[in-house]
Amino acid sequence: MGFKIGFIAPYPELVDLAREVCRELGEEMDVRHGDLSVGTAIAREMESQGIEVIISRGGTALAIQEAVGIPVIPIQVTGFDIVRALHTARQFSDSIGVIGFKNVIYGTESVQEILDVSLKLIYIEHEQDAEAQIEAAVRGGLKVIVGDAISTRVTEMHGAKGILIMSGKEAIAKAIEEAKHVAWVQARERQKAEELKAIVDFAHEGIVAIDRDGVITVFNPVAERLLGISANEALGRHLSELSPKLDLDKVRLSGKSELEIIQRVGENVIMTNRIPIIVRDDIVGVVVTFQDVTRIQKVEQEVRRELYLKGHVAKHKFNDLISAEDNMLEVITRAQRFAATEATVLITGETGTGKELFAHSIHNASSRRGGPFVAVNCAALPESILESELFGYEEGAFTGSRKGGKPGLFELAHGGTVFLDEIGDMSMPLQARLLRVLEQRLVLRLGGDKMIPVDIRVIAATHKDLKKSVRDGTFRQDLYYRLNVLKLEIRPLRERKADIPKLADHFIGSFCKDLGLPRKKLSPQAVKVLMDLPWPGNVRELRNMCERLVVSIEEEKIDAEHVMKLMEHDNGEEQYLASEDTISVPIRGGLQKIEEEIMRQVLEKVSGDRTKAAELLGISRSTLWRRLGSKDVS
Repeated sequence: MGFKIGFIAPYPELVDLAREVCRELGEEMDVRHGDLSVGTAIAREMESQGIEVIISRGGTALAIQEAVGIPVIPIQVTGFDIVRALHTARQFSDSIGVIGFKNVIYGTESVQEILDVSLKLIYIEHEQDAEAQIEAAVRGGLKVIVGDAISTRVTEMHGAKGILIMSGKEAIAKAIEEAKHVAWVQARERQKAEELKAIVDFAHEGIVAIDRDGVITVFNPVAERLLGISANEALGRHLSELSPKLDLDKVRLSGKSELEIIQRVGENVIMTNRIPIIVRDDIVGVVVTFQDVTRIQKVEQEVRRELYLKGHVAKHKFNDLISAEDNMLEVITRAQRFAATEATVLITGETGTGKELFAHSIHNASSRRGGPFVAVNCAALPESILESELFGYEEGAFTGSRKGGKPGLFELAHGGTVFLDEIGDMSMPLQARLLRVLEQRLVLRLGGDKMIPVDIRVIAATHKDLKKSVRDGTFRQDLYYRLNVLKLEIRPLRERKADIPKLADHFIGSFCKDLGLPRKKLSPQAVKVLMDLPWPGNVRELRNMCERLVVSIEEEKIDAEHVMKLMEHDNGEEQYLASEDTISVPIRGGLQKIEEEIMRQVLEKVSGDRTKAAELLGISRSTLWRRLGSKDVS
């Protein structure tokens, strides 16, 4: 059978018949005899033993239904059962009463002519009405009454003959099939209920449901945690009693959803969605889901990191910063203290001094080290492109914009750090937009109308004197104060020459390892030559020199001659050793004009090689291109 079904028979003969039907159908059932109170006690015992459905008959079935919480299938009285009972009753009298519920005995009088008897139908609406009806019928002259087990006993008590309507095999078989079907449906419903409970209990959102009367029917563990109320305390009560701010009466009465409502409940800020449950145009309840806003932000941060932030990683740490100079060691110590804060950091120093390494190290030593590190060179891109990169854009914001829009670097850095290199070269309009981001921590995409909150730390760097830029009107004073909260000034390499031997040895060892070459060493004379150079490109220039030495020199010991020979063969190295009379500079026309003239003359001396010119000047190729445009740049 597959299901646990119990059979409680009100009279002994039904026990034997039920067992016989089970044998014939190949079914297994727990069949016992028990009428009324005895049968009810047996039913409770069966329920405690795991019986899923009980089959019984007549008044006993009704009594059991009120006593247990599992389905009870009553054996229905069939026309065959009544005819058999009337045939027996005819032996005692030609005038017979038939008592029972109307839906059971209705139409029985149609067999009067067939059996040649006179029938009086006694309809009852409630089981307790039977005795009065039987007593009245016996007083009225009826000698025989046909009915169920209770009716039969009452009839005998009043001196008349009671004939029991006994169930036949077909009625028992039908009851067994119905019981099996009910057990199957119940199992399916139980499975669905368990699946739903698992979904509700393990959902990341709080879930509360109420019925049409506003009574709580569902209250999951997340709701318990966020609202501070146990499910046992909540179920069966009105939600308005427990948490008035989550009152769902408005939705229950209007049938209109309320979505993405931000509200504070206790110590938690949550986002709620309230949705009516509508069945065939009838509002039968409301379900509310709510999430901790803090958790939503964390999930959003993880999604951003997974989908967009590949490559936005800080690679360097403070251990990578090499120095033997007391002043530089003091700067590193100060930077380590800055890393423990959330304040904006401004790093100043010439191009190539290692400002970006400091930015990487501060991020990796901060509480944001698990978040993204997004670096952007403000001097490397035209203003319009830099703006779209920083702030992002919505679909259709401009010709050629990506379908669906694009998040900006501020958005992508959510939960992490933004490094704005060459901040002094940012245009005034962009400076104004950046100031709003620093003040409000809100970003507005190009073409958008929605402010997007971002959780970022800003580290800025520049080779310019921003105070002078403020005086010249090329940099906003309010932005300068916003950036200049914590300041690091990195001295150029020519002012910390004690670092050159240590840095050169580190670079040479690193390149040898990467190229799979034997470890090369600098002779003291070679070190002296390096220390005598002016290093306009600072640490970056020294690094490039060490790489060329490793690749060009076969010997494991690098001497001064090797360094000098490499310098002599380097294109335009006369300019590299830069004497004052190699170029002429006008002293009229302002600083910008003088800078442009220097760049132009250097380009001429290196035959228009922009890479070499930028290296000699200690600036990036993009800065050179931006300063001079396409003129004089081959």
